[in-house]
Amino acid sequence: MSTSGIYGLSGSGIDVDSMVKVGMLSKQNEYDKLYKKEVQNTWMKEAYSDLYSDVSTFTNSTLSTYKMSYTTNPMTVSSSSTSVATAVANSNAVAMAHTVSVSKTASNAYLLTNGSVTRANKDIMENNKATGIKLADVVMDKATQESLKAQMSQPDETLSQKTAISFVVKDTAKPTDGSDDTSNAKIISFTYGDLLNSGETLNDLVSKFNSAGLNLTASYDAANDSFALNQKDSGSEHAIRLALATDDSGAVVNDYGKTLLNNLKLGSVTTSSSGGTATSTLSSAMTISADTDEISAVGSDAKVTIDGKEYTSSSNKISAANVTYTLMSTGSSTMTVSQDTDKAIENVKKFVEDYNKMMDSLNDKFNEKQYSDYGPLTKSQENSMTQDQIDKWNKKAKSGLLYHDTTLNKIRSAMREALYTPVESVDSSYNTMMSLGIESSTDQGHLTLDEDKLKKALAADPDCVYQIFASKGETTTKLADGTTTTTTDYDKEGVVNRLYDSLNSQLKDLKSYAGTSSEADDGSSLGTLLKNLQDQMTAFKTKMDAYEKALYSKYDDMESAIAKLSAQFNFVSGR
Repeated sequence: MSTSGIYGLSGSGIDVDSMVKVGMLSKQNEYDKLYKKEVQNTWMKEAYSDLYSDVSTFTNSTLSTYKMSYTTNPMTVSSSSTSVATAVANSNAVAMAHTVSVSKTASNAYLLTNGSVTRANKDIMENNKATGIKLADVVMDKATQESLKAQMSQPDETLSQKTAISFVVKDTAKPTDGSDDTSNAKIISFTYGDLLNSGETLNDLVSKFNSAGLNLTASYDAANDSFALNQKDSGSEHAIRLALATDDSGAVVNDYGKTLLNNLKLGSVTTSSSGGTATSTLSSAMTISADTDEISAVGSDAKVTIDGKEYTSSSNKISAANVTYTLMSTGSSTMTVSQDTDKAIENVKKFVEDYNKMMDSLNDKFNEKQYSDYGPLTKSQENSMTQDQIDKWNKKAKSGLLYHDTTLNKIRSAMREALYTPVESVDSSYNTMMSLGIESSTDQGHLTLDEDKLKKALAADPDCVYQIFASKGETTTKLADGTTTTTTDYDKEGVVNRLYDSLNSQLKDLKSYAGTSSEADDGSSLGTLLKNLQDQMTAFKTKMDAYEKALYSKYDDMESAIAKLSAQFNFVSGR
C-alpha cells in the first residue's frame, strides 16, 4: 500500500500510520479471504492436473500396449537349423510348421584394396613398403611434384585452383533399360593446391566419400595400407561404381583421377554362406583403361523357397504368411510357429501389476489424510514464519486435497466396472476376467492372478486372452443411402478397450472441469473460477489503495486543522 501525509506538524502525537492500518484491517481481511480462496483453488487445479497426467499416461501409454495383439497373443518360432534361418511371427500367424530352403543370401557391394595401395612416388618406399598417405604421393612421382610446386610458387599463378583429381561415384546398379543414371552421381575432386599445398591424404579421400551424400561408407586401414568402400544396403539394385569425370564435350577432366582409382587397386569382395559358415573371395584389382571404363561392385539378392513358393529379396529379411524370416546361409530348415504361452502369461501378469499400481495411486489420493486446521497462509502470516515453517505448513495444507473427491471416485469406479462385465462378443466359456484367473481382492480393488487357471485357459483356448482383452466390440450397419456406420458396444468390447474408452471419457470430463495444467486461462470451469477470483482480487486491491489514500488524506486534513488551531492558540496566549 502507498503511504503519504503531512501528519506530525501539529505535535498532536497522533500515530497516523497505526490509525490507517487499523482502518484498513477490515478491507485486508476481505482481501485475505479472496486470496486464500484463490490459493486453495489453485492447489486443487494442480492436484487435478497431476491426476489427469497420471490417468492419461496409464490410458494412452500403458493400456495401449495391452490393446495390441502382439502383447495378448504372442507367437514364437523355433528353427531346426538356426544357422540357415531364424524367424519371428506376429499374432496373426497360424501355429504350424514351414519349410525353408535358402539357395542364396543377399549381400552388399564391397570394394577392397587387393594387396596395398600403389604409390607413384617411389622415394617414400621403405623396405618395399609405402610409408606416406598423401594423395600426391599416390598419383605423382617426386619430380612431378617438385615441378608443379615450382609453377605454383610463381606470382599470379592459377594452377593451384585447377582440378587435379576428379571422378564420379554412383551407389546404384547400371540400369538394364539404357535409361539415364546420372541423377544420383556425385563428383569427388581435389585441386593441385589440395594435393601439393594442403597435403591432403587418403583419410581426406575417405571424408569426401562419407560426406558425398551417397549410401556408401569409406575407410582406410593405415596398418594394412588398404582402402575400402562398402554399400550400406544389400541387393542387386545397390552398387558401388567409380568412373572418370568428363566435361560437357565428353573429354576426361584429368589423368590423375584415373591414376588414383587404378593405384587404389580395388577388387570386388564376394561373400557366400553355407551351413552357417561364411566365405569371402576378393577379385583381382580392377583398372580403368578406356575413358568409359568403371570400377564397380554390385550387391546380390537373396533367393529362398518357403513352403514350395520361391521368393527373391534385396535383403535377408523376407515376410510370408505373417512370419518374418532372417536368412543366415544356404541350406534347409523347418520353422515351427506356436503360441508363446510363457510370454502371454508374463504379459497378463504385467497388466495386473500395472493396473494395481494405477489403482494404488488413485486410492492414495482418495484416502490421503486431510488437516482441516491447516489452510493457505496469507502474505502477512508467511512474513512472520521461516521458510521451513512455511514448507511444513503448506505440506499439511495440501494434504488430502482429493480426499473422497467425486471426480476421482468416478475414475476408480470406471476402472472396476470395466473388469467385471462379461465380454459378450466372445463365443466361448472364457469370456470374463475371472475365467482367466484374474479376480478382485479385498485390498481396495487390487487384482490377483491365478497363473494355473490362466495356463489352463490358454491350453483350452489360445485366443482367450486376446479376445477378452482386445475385442473391439464394433458393429457395422449399412444405411439407406448405401454408406456404412460403425458403432461400439461397451458390453461387447474387450476389457482393455473398455478401460481405454471409459478412462478417456473420464479424462474428457476432467479436462472440461479442471483443465490439464495449473494455468487459469484454459477455458475449464475451475480455470474460469480462478480467473474470476484473480480479477476480483485485482479490482479489490485497487479499491483498497483508493481507500488507504482517502484515510491518509483524512488524517492529513486533521493534522492541518490541529496545526492551525495550535498557531491561533499560541498567538492569543502571547507565546
